[in-house]
Amino acid sequence: MAGGRGKAKPLEFTPTWIVASVCSIIVIISLLFERLLHRLGKRLKKSQKKPLYEALLKVMEELMLLGFISLLLNVFQAPLGKVCVRRSAMRHMLPCKPPPRRPHKTEHFAHAVFTGVMGGPRRLLAGGGASDEYCLKKIRD
Repeated sequence: MAGGRGKAKPLEFTPTWIVASVCSIIVIISLLFERLLHRLGKRLKKSQKKPLYEALLKVMEELMLLGFISLLLNVFQAPLGKVCVRRSAMRHMLPCKPPPRRPHKTEHFAHAVFTGVMGGPRRLLAGGGASDEYCLKKIRD
């Protein structure tokens, strides 16, 4: 199987019909899921199961809120990535004191275990977001 071995194409070099197909499939699945929840709600209402119907409404409300929060995080990702905080403030804001750092023999495995899906470290959704370099440049200026 050669799947996943090659380099991933950037979105701007992906054919338009593929992007449109994937987006259409996502929209269709979302609409089907919404209709399923709506019909389940109708059936629960008809069968006089009010507590289950209210629980379903609460779940739907939470899903809508989660989607809205996800949208906001996606929209404001770049400005939030450029917020710089001093290291001393970050150490102060931690919920627990970090353990003293001692080098271990297995420390080099940390990067191999916690890599992203694409084989590299965790990436921002939009691609090339702000990194530590932005804050370092800001301090130097």
